[in-house]
Amino acid sequence: LTLQGHTNSVTACAWSPDGTRIVSGSDDTSLKVWDAATGTCRLTLQGHTNSVRACAWSPDGTRIVSGSWDTSLKVWDAATGMCRLTLQGHTTSVTACAWSPDGTRIVSGSDDNSLKVWDAATGECLSTGHQLPEHQTAAIDEQTGRVMSASPEAWRWLGWMVTDPKTGEVRRLPIHAGGAYQETAE
Repeated sequence: LTLQGHTNSVTACAWSPDGTRIVSGSDDTSLKVWDAATGTCRLTLQGHTNSVRACAWSPDGTRIVSGSWDTSLKVWDAATGMCRLTLQGHTTSVTACAWSPDGTRIVSGSDDNSLKVWDAATGECLSTGHQLPEHQTAAIDEQTGRVMSASPEAWRWLGWMVTDPKTGEVRRLPIHAGGAYQETAE
């Protein structure tokens, strides 16, 4: 079976949970939903403005998530092809995406060295995991700005959280402006 219909290179594909459909993403900015038995294109999903790099079916097969070089993710209705949500927050290309087993969350990975967890119903970013220099990592709760977990030396890149006494605004101040922190012996 050969599936033809994209006008440029196919960059991502995935089987539906029941094995009856295939979704493919392309450099032509579209996704296509195919009948796996006949090879017939059932839907074309359009809305990304750059190459689609990742796609995945929801566990119940009713939705599709896609990630693109346009820095966004989109959640699509698998029956109608309508875009239900656009998830914004990565600063560079989205290169990976997947659903939680219960279908309530989406995880995405990006060339910006972050991993984000999203609420699949609202599109709200719940947390961000960061790959920091020198193989350090940290996960930040997006609602509170609190560090949920971090590797031993991650504090060097995370900064301090301070509250402006005049405005009440919480800001993150960088820990260092140059090289890594150096302890000195006295």
